[in-house]
Amino acid sequence: MTWGDRAVRGDDVTHTMTGISNAIVLGVHSFATPHYKTGIQFIAEGLARRGVSVDYVSVPSSPFDVFGKERRRRMGRVWGRMGRSPVLHPEKRLYEFAFPALFPVHRLFVPGSFMLGAVSGSASGWFASRRYDLCVHDVGPTMVYMPLVQAQRHILRLNDAPRGMDDLPGSLVRDLEHRLGQGFYDRVWAVSEPLAAHAQRLAPDTPVDCIPNGFDAELFGCPADRTGRKPGTRAVYLGNRTAWLDVQLLRQAAALLPDWEFNCVGAGFAGESDRDNLRFLPPVSHTEVPELLAGYDVGLLPYRDDAAHMACVRRPLKFYEYVAAGLGVACADVGGLRKGLEGWALFGTTPEEFAGAVVGSEQAIRAVPPERRAAFLKDNAWNVRLDQMFGTLNMVRAEG
Repeated sequence: MTWGDRAVRGDDVTHTMTGISNAIVLGVHSFATPHYKTGIQFIAEGLARRGVSVDYVSVPSSPFDVFGKERRRRMGRVWGRMGRSPVLHPEKRLYEFAFPALFPVHRLFVPGSFMLGAVSGSASGWFASRRYDLCVHDVGPTMVYMPLVQAQRHILRLNDAPRGMDDLPGSLVRDLEHRLGQGFYDRVWAVSEPLAAHAQRLAPDTPVDCIPNGFDAELFGCPADRTGRKPGTRAVYLGNRTAWLDVQLLRQAAALLPDWEFNCVGAGFAGESDRDNLRFLPPVSHTEVPELLAGYDVGLLPYRDDAAHMACVRRPLKFYEYVAAGLGVACADVGGLRKGLEGWALFGTTPEEFAGAVVGSEQAIRAVPPERRAAFLKDNAWNVRLDQMFGTLNMVRAEG
């Protein structure tokens, strides 16, 4: 059994993008960062695999990158080239560029629009020499380059509530909302209904499509069959430390289930210490995720009630990975998660409720036929999402 009817991979051009020969995609994470694979990267890959020449721009590198092994690697890739050549060539027709900057694109270093030039200035010559048929970007630091982009069509992928991103400079958020209000974008791809409604309020004359995150079918292959397995007691949170992750909820739930093993696998946990049955482990490569998850029984989504962010979240990317691996899903009952995950997760707000969700979800998932999970994941695979997105580009050209 496979996830989809066709593969979208490698050098094969599965579709052609009539009228679009080149595109710029403003992303966040580098393709060289092994434990990240985000929606905007799937979009960049999808365009390239459909015959479009894609320049993908990841976050700039500042002198502050001397702190941290991964950041020092980025500094080595970026500062030696100074934008003169790609820092990576992930696959055919896809080129990643990144540029040096005096400061990180962070609200503490960029308190106002007068500082934006210090971050984007080194890239101005590079952008001045390039014209694109299409620009796609999401909500993130590389929006700093938007005034430099020269493109015929512009798509915003609204992947997050801009005002819920505490680290993003306020001037970038205001500029984004101004562009929306002025009808600058030809289309908006929002990842959830609340974000779609938010975009429609700001840009009533701009077409808005609600296209959620997808599932990496290429990575997981066939669905794991967990029916009839023996009860297990291993739970995992897969992902980095974020402002909306509730580590305290994890600690309290773990204390209530002393016979269970709880692991957090990701970056940003250096300040946390292992305690009893809760451990903090370093991130793994994205390609190693299926093998990692195969050793667990329950996937954890322990978020705090952050109204500015979680109200707009329906299905985190890691949720699909948990389901694909055959894990039960225990989720904090906050924001819009219940609407997105109902029928696939058990929920709890208090430590006692969350601990109950952990035990209950392990029991429930063993009764779910693999065919049901396979059908769900096939319908939500990235190739389906990309077909939806790129299908709207035909509308953009017709409207133009």
